Amino acid sequence: MKKINNNDKLHVLIMPSWYKSPEEPVLGTFFEEQARALQNEGYSVGIIYPEYTPPGVLFMKDNKEFNDFYMDKGIPTFHIRATAGIPKLRRLSYRYYSKSVRNVFDNYVETFGKPDIIHAHSVFHAGIAGFHIAKTNKIPFVITEHLTAYLMGYINNRIDIEMAREIFHYSDSSIIVSHNFRNDLEKQLSLEPNTFRVIHNLVNDLFFRSYTPKKYTPGETFNFFTNSFLLPRKNIGLIIHAIKILTDKKYEVSLAIGGDGPEEDKLRNLVNELDLNKQIQFTGKLWREEVKRELDKCHSFVLASQYETFGVVLIESLACGRPVVCTNSGGPLDFVHPDQGIIVEEHSAEELAAGMEKIISGYNDYDQKAMINYCRQHFNEQKIAGEIIKLYKGVLSSRLAVPS
Repeated sequence: MKKINNNDKLHVLIMPSWYKSPEEPVLGTFFEEQARALQNEGYSVGIIYPEYTPPGVLFMKDNKEFNDFYMDKGIPTFHIRATAGIPKLRRLSYRYYSKSVRNVFDNYVETFGKPDIIHAHSVFHAGIAGFHIAKTNKIPFVITEHLTAYLMGYINNRIDIEMAREIFHYSDSSIIVSHNFRNDLEKQLSLEPNTFRVIHNLVNDLFFRSYTPKKYTPGETFNFFTNSFLLPRKNIGLIIHAIKILTDKKYEVSLAIGGDGPEEDKLRNLVNELDLNKQIQFTGKLWREEVKRELDKCHSFVLASQYETFGVVLIESLACGRPVVCTNSGGPLDFVHPDQGIIVEEHSAEELAAGMEKIISGYNDYDQKAMINYCRQHFNEQKIAGEIIKLYKGVLSSRLAVPS
């Protein structure tokens, strides 16, 4: 391919650890939205998505290595599926994986030029490849961590923890998406305080484009909505049990469950067991426009996660003027205040139902336009992109100030 000039625009290469694909078209939506926000600010943006495949998985049917390239509305996008290589030899496996990604990076540079900065999202696993590429090519390196897995006990291998610490220490700047997640992760990994800089996630402008006022009249059906990957840590079953409690108390309520995932069959069976098929509907996987429509239809959004690094679905709800009910799960403490909804301290169906009942009884006291303005002020695309750009410029200035 012929090399493309990027003129004098700052050139950012984004490396997400998960991203959309034909099989998973809504995966990693916020990575694309952040890339679009930078693109809208005049930056030259490229994406390499190095899908990590554990040793042995590549030998399974329909899961072979591949390397794909496409232009996505002005953003050159590479998707590579690469194996970690060698079971049980973790560091060597990660180097093998990074070497495969480096080959794609070389192709990227040949065509689009060398990026001014590499911004990886999550150490596992794009951050590992990004770290090796940035170090080898002496490119400024930024990483944002999003994974709850550190705090949920899923990342507990000594080498993995050492790798994460090494990457956070090496990076020119390490970003995290909420203050509570920063404090929890620094403690979990024994990092120095303020290793991370907090930059919140953004709300796509789509959620600000229209506003549907919503009032509640006692006696009518109160509509709740939740949307997530249907994973155990999302605790959707807790919401279903809370709906059962409310219906037993003679509340007219409904719940729409957006998303899909490994828990779907189990959750459908629970709805059947509790005889809630009239009250609860599964919408399946939702595109962004469909999420917006569901938010406009509902009265309130409910989230019962064990832990959230931030909670994008909550700010999307507030951006539509919908108060939220959520469990005390870390990230939401940054922005869910009494004027925006209710944080339930105990992860129990009884406490969650009590919080939902409070939302119902006090619904018309919430100032929906004030919620929208709060979100627009704190989480709009231009503001968050501006914070990231300011960080990039600080990183580049620091690099220039250090003798090579």
